[in-house]
Amino acid sequence: MVTAQQPDGDDLFPKVMERQRFTVDLSHLRRMVRWPSVGALLFAAIFCLLLGVGTLLLLVPASSTSGTTVADAFFATVSAVTLTGLTTVEVQEHWTLLGEGVLAALTLLGGFLYLVGATVLLWLLGRRLGMRDSAMKRLYRGVPALGEVLGVVRTVFKVAFTVQAIGAIALLLAMLVADVPTARAIWWGPFHAVSAFNNTGFALSDGGYAAFSDDIPVLAVTGILAMLGAIGPLPLALFVSRGSFRRLTLDGRIVLLVMFAVLIVGAVVLLLGEWTNSATIGAEPAWRRPFLALFESSARTTGFTTLDMASVRDESKVFATGLMLIGGAAGSVSGGIKVGTIAILATGLINALAGRDRLSLLGRQLPSFAFRHGLAMVTLLGAFAISLCAAMFGFSDANPLDVLFVSVSAISLSGWSVAGILDVGSVERGLLIAAMLFGRLGPLLLVIQMARNRGPSSTRYVEDSIRFG
Repeated sequence: MVTAQQPDGDDLFPKVMERQRFTVDLSHLRRMVRWPSVGALLFAAIFCLLLGVGTLLLLVPASSTSGTTVADAFFATVSAVTLTGLTTVEVQEHWTLLGEGVLAALTLLGGFLYLVGATVLLWLLGRRLGMRDSAMKRLYRGVPALGEVLGVVRTVFKVAFTVQAIGAIALLLAMLVADVPTARAIWWGPFHAVSAFNNTGFALSDGGYAAFSDDIPVLAVTGILAMLGAIGPLPLALFVSRGSFRRLTLDGRIVLLVMFAVLIVGAVVLLLGEWTNSATIGAEPAWRRPFLALFESSARTTGFTTLDMASVRDESKVFATGLMLIGGAAGSVSGGIKVGTIAILATGLINALAGRDRLSLLGRQLPSFAFRHGLAMVTLLGAFAISLCAAMFGFSDANPLDVLFVSVSAISLSGWSVAGILDVGSVERGLLIAAMLFGRLGPLLLVIQMARNRGPSSTRYVEDSIRFG
């Protein structure tokens, strides 16, 4: 997430400024604020604690119908905490109500943890990366006051909780309209709302979300929740606070524009590729196909799908792989390269082709190193994706395109899989776990590394050049 410096505008948290000075001694919290790396270590420690506790809870006999192996429990925990949604067992059949509750709790806690950790870390590191602006409360120089940081955290919690609570009620009502039994809808509504907003994609119905392919209200609410989760709490709070697209920060405008563009382009390409495929949307009435394509495009970061991905045409799978890699916004629950990075790289490419030196976007000038940082992010994820796919190819006998699809799904935390349930060996399972952990923590670690304070280099070299083309 890289934005240009914005002019002073409406404060996102006006009430926080009245309480920004604390008289009590909170030295430990202040030390975390002063040293983002310490906060990152605490974030990683809590993350590991969630993985351990979640695995133990899923191993409890009452959590499953037929017993769970350590490998399946750990895989499900990693998938829930990293907000991926890949699974090696059938959620509806394997887990009891207790097990489903554990998955929902891990998803909710993993989402809150990442939203708070990523948002605060990106904010604290913003000045070094050219990402801080007036809307993010950088109203004076120096280390942010503790009240400011807590204000950001409260905003993240408030937005995330409010959206999921409204979504749970809306999904409950939509499922009742879809003739889901009341007792089941009371649990399914909140569960799928948490799963959709946190971009996890765990589904409790038999056959996944294909069971709701005829229920437009259910798909509409789910798709909206998925998009809001991929956008993130701060852009949503800014939009509500300022009430105008023009008054948003550059980052907020880019997030909304690129997310909308990816939604429409993804739906159009999927519609064109699958229109005559009777195994997917081709068997649906013509008026329903555009809506199903929009749902699939909106749910690209969640793993929810109404289609049999094994029947999707190869060209559609390749394009869907690209959609998964794009991901959502920085500081949101989704993974991937992030839409802000895509916007920066596209702008840098256009400027290079036009022979312009300055990097500008929507009337704002970006830092000169923004393109380098975006390129570093893409190179890191690309190198890891290639390495993972090569390793998976060596141990899997599946279709290479399906292996690529699942590998990218794990790295980008999308959760789309070809068969719904992953039938993989222990080595492939370990590789996918590593991919999910890397996809969740790798980008943040790279941002922290790029933001480290470095003194000026004392070495000077003779300037030279190399040839392109």
